[in-house]
Amino acid sequence: MTETPLAYADRVRTLLGYRTVSELIADDHNVFIDPYSALLSVHARIGTGNVFSPNVRIDAESDALRIGDGNRFFEGTRIEATDGGRVSIGADNEFGPHAVALLANRHDAVITVVSRVRLIGRIDLAGASTLGDGSQILGDVTAVNVSLVGGGSHRDPDPDLRGAVLKGRGRATGLTLARGHVINADSDFATAAVEAQSVYDPRPAVD
Repeated sequence: MTETPLAYADRVRTLLGYRTVSELIADDHNVFIDPYSALLSVHARIGTGNVFSPNVRIDAESDALRIGDGNRFFEGTRIEATDGGRVSIGADNEFGPHAVALLANRHDAVITVVSRVRLIGRIDLAGASTLGDGSQILGDVTAVNVSLVGGGSHRDPDPDLRGAVLKGRGRATGLTLARGHVINADSDFATAAVEAQSVYDPRPAVD
């Protein structure tokens, strides 16, 4: 008897170490907008209230990837926690829109994304990198071994109390950026100025 498309998809995913389409459909705690296009490793530990858009791919080894609650993974998000690397994701983060990749695919790679973080644009995050509460990477950015200190989210009324921000385009390597600061680069983040976020988003007037 010929396999149904669902049975075939489930069988192939099982062989390759991904959760089956049937399992994604039956998940009452998370939303998979297109379960046929989402690839989710059986080793990924996932909380509740997460939304996975089409064409999300998540590869992980045992105990290498944890995802908390209420995260949004837009189209094309890719996460690798392989070859000894580890990824930890907290709550209420946004990965996308556009192509976001978290690449912990070597033994010394540990990526931590805490909570209320936004990654919007063509973002590659790799190495030993920590994105604190409310931090952001915006634009066309490759970030390796970076530490963005946490603070308020992008909705905090005082921009200088928000998590650190990298924006623009280019490569950021080995940077630590304090709360309330931003680097707006056009190629090399190491040579770009560190500025207060209020330069771009002034504090609201106080009566």
